[in-house]
Amino acid sequence: MNNLISEDIEAKLLANLPIDIGNGLLYYPTPFIKAVDIGLSTYNLYVSLFLIDKTSINKAIDDRITNFDIFYANCYHDTEFKDAAFSALRLFFMEEPEMYEDIEGVSIIFPSNGLILNFKNFDNFQLILKTVHHLKTNNKPEFNPKDSRAQAMIDLILKQRKQQPTPKEKMTLVSIVSGLSWKSNGVSIKEILDLNIYQIYNGFFTTNNIDNYHHTLSAIYAGTIDSKNIKMADMHWANKP
Repeated sequence: MNNLISEDIEAKLLANLPIDIGNGLLYYPTPFIKAVDIGLSTYNLYVSLFLIDKTSINKAIDDRITNFDIFYANCYHDTEFKDAAFSALRLFFMEEPEMYEDIEGVSIIFPSNGLILNFKNFDNFQLILKTVHHLKTNNKPEFNPKDSRAQAMIDLILKQRKQQPTPKEKMTLVSIVSGLSWKSNGVSIKEILDLNIYQIYNGFFTTNNIDNYHHTLSAIYAGTIDSKNIKMADMHWANKP
């Protein structure tokens, strides 16, 4: 398994380049205008379908069960889940997916190029989605199976409603786009709409850092803040959000 490095993910997303999640399978950043076209609520649902975390289960489960196994079980047993998940896979990978099983296990295969999504690269895919949307991990148990048997756990998961991603900030993507478009930053709303979703979040957090930096400098010059209590290196606008 080739683990992706967060800095490499961020750089490719900022450059709007596809990312190899492993085995040559490419994830394509979603343009904001495309997410709007399919519906932001639908897009958010698409993202949530892949944010499965078996460590959030408060019962012991078989170590051989992976996040991908749970995702595949959902697709196998729940037609509605599968239909939504396959629409999301077409969006993120721009290929037609199929469920596949052989003696080596289960996977999602893309017949046009022979590439697969399985337990070996699924975690990389999850990391990309979390990076794109600035998501934090929810450590609270989401599921409560009746016992520790893996199959019982999976059966129960199939009955749960899918949770929406939880953003770090209490604001919506629409409000962020609106704020950036009306802010005096030399970027028009048309240009913002052409950005991918990571670029929009990155632009918001960066401009927010710049504003905070300038406000603090102004307060120091005005004498309303004691510069001795400020570590300027820690608050520079180029620091990561």
